[in-house]
Amino acid sequence: MVLHDPSRRLLLGAAMVAMVALLGPLPLVAAEPAPRPPPVIDLHVDLSYQVNFRGRSLADGTGQMPARELLPGGVAGVVLPLYVPRWASELGPREQDWTRSRQRLLELLPSTPPYALPGCAVAEGKVRTWFALEGAGPLAAAPERVGHWVQQGVRLFGLVHTWHNELATSSGAPNPSGRGLTERGREVVARVHAAGASVDVSHASDAATEELIALARRDGRPLVATHSNARRLAPHPRNLSDGQLRGIASTGGVVGVNFHSSFLVRGRRAKLADVVRHVQHLVQIMGVEHVALGSDYEGDIRPAVGLESARQLPRLAAALRAKGMSEGDVEKVFARNALRVLCPSE
Repeated sequence: MVLHDPSRRLLLGAAMVAMVALLGPLPLVAAEPAPRPPPVIDLHVDLSYQVNFRGRSLADGTGQMPARELLPGGVAGVVLPLYVPRWASELGPREQDWTRSRQRLLELLPSTPPYALPGCAVAEGKVRTWFALEGAGPLAAAPERVGHWVQQGVRLFGLVHTWHNELATSSGAPNPSGRGLTERGREVVARVHAAGASVDVSHASDAATEELIALARRDGRPLVATHSNARRLAPHPRNLSDGQLRGIASTGGVVGVNFHSSFLVRGRRAKLADVVRHVQHLVQIMGVEHVALGSDYEGDIRPAVGLESARQLPRLAAALRAKGMSEGDVEKVFARNALRVLCPSE
């Protein structure tokens, strides 16, 4: 029925106001609280390289892992490799370059909140740090120095980077040979294991990786690939075969998923969904207890769209939940698995 009489419309409006007053205010529907971002332990963040060789600040880096975004992104800890580029000196990387890089970071960490000094101690509102070596060739001349570097806070030892060295062959060198480790390489590995640290196979050749799996099994030590992906999904020599993934899992180790587009897909810029695919594949092949995150942020990478910086890490957690991963398993991938290797007493 259409009301044409203005007085009748006024009467109807008054009646509606009276009814609302009688019923009282309608209850407000509370918005669902946003899920708290899971804590993140990132196994590979190249801030040392940016600070010590590119002249950038620890607080900002290139913008992929700025200090102001750590807590909003859920970051609870980062591994800082003391990477020294090949061009650092005419002789290439030297042990004294690691010493200088480490000392500079120790000076900057206390004055760059929310970072904590290296170690497993936990403090509210702080981001834990650990050191790693990436390209440990200088140790070939002095394998006995392994213990010194463990005492200096190094938890992970990457024997090689993009070129063969005196310890092992690299996946990135042209015309890689079938040789894996050298005798000095095997001695360094034995000393790393004896000191309670772990070897990182990221950048190692297939032959070196296979040998490192065998040595880790022999010595009962977890083997780690801090920033590598699944070769089945992205056939890059830096990635790992399903057999290698299973081998690392058999040592109790972990593989940190890398966010660099070239290690996620071929021929295009990677997306968040591609990172999810690699996590899912690694979980399927290795088991969820052996999958972690190793973003490679600040390593001159081209990150997947949607994961351009640390603030966006909760997006990855949400995407994994949307694919059916439980909250407990997300927490394993984001932090707990990495902590098992870095801080085994926790």
